[in-house]
This record gives sequence, structure tokens and C-alpha cells, in this order.
Amino acid sequence: MKERRVVRLKIDGRDVVASDRATILDVARREGIDIPTLCYDPRLASFGACRVCMVGVEGARGPVAACTTPVREGMVVRTDDPTALRVAKGVVELVMSDYPPEALTREGERNELRDVAARFGLTESRYKGERHAYAKDDRHPYIKVDMNECIVCGRCVRACDEIQGTFALAYAGRGFDTKIVAGVDSGFTDSACVSCGACVNTCPTGALDESAFRAKETIDQTVTTTCAYCGVGCSLEVHVRDDKVVAIDPAEKGPSNVGHTCVKGRFAHQYALASDRLTSPMMRRTDGTWRDATWDEALGFVADKLQAIHKAHGHEAIAAISSSRCTNEENYVLMKLFRAALGTNSIDNCSRVCHSPTSLGLIRSFGESGGTNSFADIDVTSCIFLTGANPTEGHPVVGARLKEAVLRGAKLIVADPRRIELAGYANVFLQLRPGSNVALYNGLAHVILRDGLEDRDFIAQRADHFETYAEHIKKYDPKTVEGITGVPAAEIERAAHLYATTRPGSIFYGLGVTEHSHGVEGVRCLANLAVITGNVGKPGSGTNPLRGQNNVQGSSDVGALPTYLTMYRSLGDDATRTLFENKWGVPIRPERGLMIPEMFDRAIKGDLRALYVFGEDIAQTDPNVHHVEKALRNLELLVVHDIFENVTAGFAHVLLPGSSFLEKTGTFTNAERRIQLVNEAVPPPGQARRDIDILFDLSKRLGYEMPHKDASDVMDEMAELTPYFRGVSFARLGTQGLQWPVLSADHPGTPILHAEKFSTKSGRAALFATDWEPPGESATDELPFILITGRQLAHYNSGTQTRRTGNLELQPADLVEINPEDAERLGVGPDDLVEVESARGKVQTRACVTRRVAPGNVFLSFHFPEVKTNLLTSGHADGLTKCPEYKVTAVAVRRVDGPPAHAPQAAHGFRQDVYD
Repeated sequence: MKERRVVRLKIDGRDVVASDRATILDVARREGIDIPTLCYDPRLASFGACRVCMVGVEGARGPVAACTTPVREGMVVRTDDPTALRVAKGVVELVMSDYPPEALTREGERNELRDVAARFGLTESRYKGERHAYAKDDRHPYIKVDMNECIVCGRCVRACDEIQGTFALAYAGRGFDTKIVAGVDSGFTDSACVSCGACVNTCPTGALDESAFRAKETIDQTVTTTCAYCGVGCSLEVHVRDDKVVAIDPAEKGPSNVGHTCVKGRFAHQYALASDRLTSPMMRRTDGTWRDATWDEALGFVADKLQAIHKAHGHEAIAAISSSRCTNEENYVLMKLFRAALGTNSIDNCSRVCHSPTSLGLIRSFGESGGTNSFADIDVTSCIFLTGANPTEGHPVVGARLKEAVLRGAKLIVADPRRIELAGYANVFLQLRPGSNVALYNGLAHVILRDGLEDRDFIAQRADHFETYAEHIKKYDPKTVEGITGVPAAEIERAAHLYATTRPGSIFYGLGVTEHSHGVEGVRCLANLAVITGNVGKPGSGTNPLRGQNNVQGSSDVGALPTYLTMYRSLGDDATRTLFENKWGVPIRPERGLMIPEMFDRAIKGDLRALYVFGEDIAQTDPNVHHVEKALRNLELLVVHDIFENVTAGFAHVLLPGSSFLEKTGTFTNAERRIQLVNEAVPPPGQARRDIDILFDLSKRLGYEMPHKDASDVMDEMAELTPYFRGVSFARLGTQGLQWPVLSADHPGTPILHAEKFSTKSGRAALFATDWEPPGESATDELPFILITGRQLAHYNSGTQTRRTGNLELQPADLVEINPEDAERLGVGPDDLVEVESARGKVQTRACVTRRVAPGNVFLSFHFPEVKTNLLTSGHADGLTKCPEYKVTAVAVRRVDGPPAHAPQAAHGFRQDVYD
């Protein structure tokens, strides 16, 4: 690429300076000079299709399109050039000639054609002739299609291609009959569309419209906030009318999503208005039924019961599970409440059962519990190693960015037991056996070191234990690893060479690495690969965990863990504990508390008697559900603090109605360590309260009144006590957030970790030699399949939110994925009813026959409580962090005779077999 130069030019008599890579339109808009457009969107490559942005340029043979014409030294531009204006006006009239006149007169709707026509003084077109008459398509739960209002500007096609990378839209026909089609002109619901809404967001005329939201000009306010689904942390603009959310758009300048979002973040917000929202505290009658209660009655009962249990049985009888869906401030207040008011360190959050191996693994290898790089680095990486993650479904905006990187020329290696969508984009696809991650990563390292592809200078300067590691890895030759993983040796060789020689290289991984009985080892083996190739501390490199829930990173950062206070400082460290004791005014116990799986074990034994569950549905999402249910039934007090009566609430004694992310203020920390503001858009419904106020109130009733007024106050205390947050405040976060560490009030944050040294005691990375060990369960004659669990695109975690939205129409059922070879052998066809059985129980659902899974493997999500997937999963867990092994469960599958299959089937774009 040529070197960027600065040029000087004139626009409408104004002297301006710009980069020679800018267009006339770029510079004009920067200078506040308005040039009309119809086909332009700043997120898309300039196209020049509409010819509405015509301007005059001195010395040119005629008007030029401002959106595609680069500026040059000495250029003189006139936006009011008569010839250019005449051309542009004529174009607008031609467009209007095949546009419904009534659509130009509807008040209160965003319509760029109407606005441009008004600018030229046009109310109708002089040109008369044939008009199209297309049937409207309203089959999609969110997107309404009226091609009569389409002006064939191409923005929707380009948004689908350039932003989402799905290529679901295309041009069809020629001349006057040219139109935009989805799929093979089959409509959005029967195409590859993933319902991200990028096409709706860019459409200038209303041809593609969000059904619930046409009149943007009638909104009361727009609030910028942060999405509460996955760990990407998309910035959203929430549009409010009459204290109700009517629509959500992606923030164009959002730091993590850059004007994009997914079907969940954009559309799946109606759950906040669901008829079954908890709107009043509830208490269990003696006959087991619920009754409404006042806040005074409910919180008074909870406080009294906790104090009584504490008095009778001590602090070890009380525990809390905090929420990775809730804000940093709420997690901090909950852990402070239980430590300061009740003296217990038995506080944990759902990162325990998803990314706790990431925390411990990265701390031990690099010294920090966070991803090393920013999502923006996807744009500059040359090679991506994606393993144990399915980001186009679990983290769709990152998935789209990864696709775009590959389409720009980045190399891609995918290692996964399932043939995920991105496997179709990969240069090398390594379809390994479930539970063989460590062997594969060691095998890649073996090839890199054997063939001299390592970065010797980086290792010498910045890594410890290399000699021990290099000797250990010799036994993981490709043929040996092939025997363990099932991946051909030649493919292991190809992948190792591609990653080691195409720099910078970045590693992205997810729960397919951590949710194993050796999850920490898997994380550390990935860290080894980054270190030996010198892919740490540089743009476009690093190890980047894709955190599952929106605040998995933050809930652990702020100390909602049984072993740590804020930023992973040990309870056993006297100086740290003294710092907090002085601030809180109470002693803090040095011994660690219970992890989530240990809480269940202690409850069954009768040692744990009270449990406060905040924003988690453990009876649906934790493994070995029978074990969890037995624990919950044995509690004297179970408090569920949530927005719905979820599965766990069926065992509760008290329900406390909290607030959704739309109804609160605070911060989330995403997977790139970016602390971002969450801003209240609407009030909680009925008698529901903001979560932080509930916790303040309960703490006061327990005799420990916190001094905080609001979430901002809480952040200030965290910043005071935590060096890495020292420069964080609500006032500084703005719309871009800050990536920790933020060491002072003028520190800019840290987009890339370990640029100069690692955060270990030695300042060097710790290479880690470890052996592969088999998973907790293996296939047997009686249980010949391995079940893998994970997410679907339309849903999120327990599905408590998404199943109460139009997303349920897009993906109405959970289907068990089974390979065609296995299906034929078992006599199973598409949508047949099948039974899946493990050593712990059995469930029934319909079959999806697909090559996404390899022979011998099956796949289920856990979004649907009626399927109860986690009845099957085991108690096997990572030995260090207790993270469950959700990804390897031995099961049997059999066809169930019965009535014909009438289970609802997802729309084609969301079918689980779409990547066959």
C-alpha cells in the first residue's frame, strides 16, 4: 500500500487539508459541508451507484461522484456546481418515478429519498411509466420487506457482504426488472440470512423495515448502552417511547462492534416487556404456592433467616452465586455484602462453569487473567487460529469480523470437533476428537520446534522454562497426535507451518477449550503456542478468549470469586486483605470459600444451608441437574434474585424481582477487557427494583450499611482499592470505554497486554509442559456416542430472555445433531423423535441429520428447559478450577417410535444443518 500523503484543496472556496486516501465526500462531511447521497453508508466501501453526490471539479470533463473520487493536491471542488446539481436532480427524479408517492409523504419515518427529494424541491417526478407491484413479505418476526419501496441502491447487499459476511442478498434481473433478492428469491426466512439487521439498519427508504419500529422521529429519547448478551460488548442505541424500548440500533462508533450487532442484540429485547416478568417480591406459602409480598416483608425475611442461620451454623453455612449477566458494580456489592455482613468467602459466579480455566491458565502463563489484544486487531492480523469456539453463533459480531478478515486475505486455521461455519472459510480445518485439545496443541508446538519455526529471540528474551518444554514436547510427533486426535498428521503439519510462518498470528478460543477436565492445561498450551512464535504483545497477535456471557470478565475482575478480591488478588495476601479491611471497616477471612460445585456438595451433606442466587439459572445450566436439584431441595433458604421465575425458582423460598440491563446503570467488561457504561433507558416494571438498590437494602438490614449512593460511587471505591482500575470513572468511560489496566486518571488504557514484559514475578512468560490425559468419559458399547453441548445463534445461555422474543420463531426447538452415517445406521431421519441417554438420565428431542458433527458425535444446546440437556452432562470437571466438562459426555442415541414428527422446525437460515 502506498504511503499516505497530506494534500491541500479547496471545497466551496474553503481551504482544507486531508489525506490523499480520503474521498471528496469524506472531506466535505468532515468539514460540515453536506453533499446528498443515497447509496452511501460510512461503514461500507464507496460504491458510486446512485450518482446523487455529484460535484464539480475544476478541470474535470464533467461532474464526478464525491463518494468515489479521491482528493488530490490543488483540487478545487464546487458542491453547488449547476451541471452537477442538474445531474443529481435528474437521478432523484428517475428514482422517484418507480417509488410509491404515498411513501414520500408518510410523516415521522426515516426516509432518505424523501429528504434528498425535498433538498432538490421535488414532490413528484416528471417521469411517468410502468411501476413495479411486488407482494409484501411479512413472514419474518422482525424484518418486513416491501420491495415496492426499494430503489436498488445496493446498500443492503453490501452490508450483508461487507459487515456481516453472510452473502444472503444479491441482485437479480436486468434493467428495469433489477431487484434485490434473498437467497434464490425465496425470502429472508428461507435464505442464509442470520437476521443481524445490518440490511435494515442501512436501508434508506423503508423497503426493509423493522416491524415494531417505523417512526423514529416520535421517540422520546435515545440512550447509548452496552449489550447484555455475549462477551463482545456491542454498543447499542436504545430508542425509547413512553418508557418502553421500541427499537435498538448498533452504535455506529461502538468500539467493539463498529456499527454492527446480531439478531439477539438488535432484536431480542421484548423480554423486558414480557407478561411473566417478575414485578413483585414473592414468598413461598407453607403449601408450596407463591404469594406476593412487600419489599419490606421479603427482604426482612431474607435478612432474618440469613442471620439466624449464621448464628446457628456459622459463616460456612451461607453462600452466594453472583451473576456474569449483571454489572461490575452489582457483583462487587454482592461480594462485599456477603464478606462484610456475613463473614463468608463462599461467593462465586458463572465464570466458574465456563471460563475459570482461562483466568487461572492465563494468570499462570502470562500473569494476567484477560485476553491480550483488542477486537480491532482482527483487522490487522495475518493468521487466525480459531479453536473451541463457534463465534458466528456464540459471538456473531466477532464471527463476522473474522470472516471479513479472511475475505481480505488473512489465513484461517479452525480446530473444532464440529464443522462450524468458519470451517468452510479455513485454509486448514482440524476436526479433532472431543477432549483431545492438549494433544493437538502439543503436536502443533512439536512441529514448530522440530522445523525451527520458533521465534528464538522472543523466547530468549521473554520466556522461562524453554529447555524443559522443548524436551517434553518431542514425544508429541504428528503421527502420535493423529492417533489421539483423529486429525491426519499432514494436516497438523500444515496448520503448524501456517500459524508459525504467517505473522502476526492471533489465537481465538472459547468454551470448547475451557469446559474440559483439563481446561487449564488447554489454555496454557495455547499460551505456549503464542509465546514460541513471538505472537504476544503485538498488534494482530495474542491469545484471545471469547467470553461467554456479557460480563464473565468483569464479574471475576471485581472479586465475585471464593479465592480473590478485585483483580485476582488473593485473600491469603495480608496486605491486600488489610487494604480492604480498612476501607470496609470489618475483618475479612483469609481462607477461600466454596466454588459452585462445592456448594452443591455441601448442601447435600447439610453443611450449606442458605444460598443466594443472583441472575443465574443453575437448575438448568449447571451439569448433572439431578445433583443440583438434590442440593437445592436440601437448603433451608434459597433466594432467587432474577427477572423471571426460572427453573431454579421452582426450588426457591423467596423471589426478588430485579432489573434487566435496560433498566439499570453500571458497567460491563467485555472479552477485550473493555470497561463500558451501561445506561438506564427505562425504569423497572411494577414493583421490581434496580438490582444494586436491592443489595444495598439487604446489606443495611443485615447490619452493614454501605456508604454508596449509586453505581458510580461503587466504581469509585473499586478504583480506589484496585491499581488496575485507578483511572476508571464513569466520567471517563464515555462511549468508548477503557481497557484495563488503567493506572491513573490520565492513563489511556491498555489495548494490548504484555507489550514490553509479562505480569509474572519474573516479567517473563512461563512455558508449561503438560501431557494429554483422556477426558472424564469415553464412548463405550452401551454409550457409543460423545455428546457436545453449546449454543445456537438465536438463543443465549438458558434462553430465559430469548425464548420470550421473536427469536423463538427463528429457532423454535432444540434438535440433536447427528451425522448421516450414524442416522442411517440407527434408522433416524430428519425431525424424527430420538432419545439421548447418559449414565445420569435421558431426554427426548428431534433429530437434525447433518455433517456438522463427525460420526460418533452428537450435539445439543441447553437453551430449552423442556429438553433438559444438562440432565445428561456429568460431574467431571477441571481439576484446578472445577469447571465442568460440558463438552464430553458419553451417551446412547435411539429412535423413539411414536406419532409422526410435528415438532416445529427452525427457518432455513437458522437450521442446524445449514452448513452441510
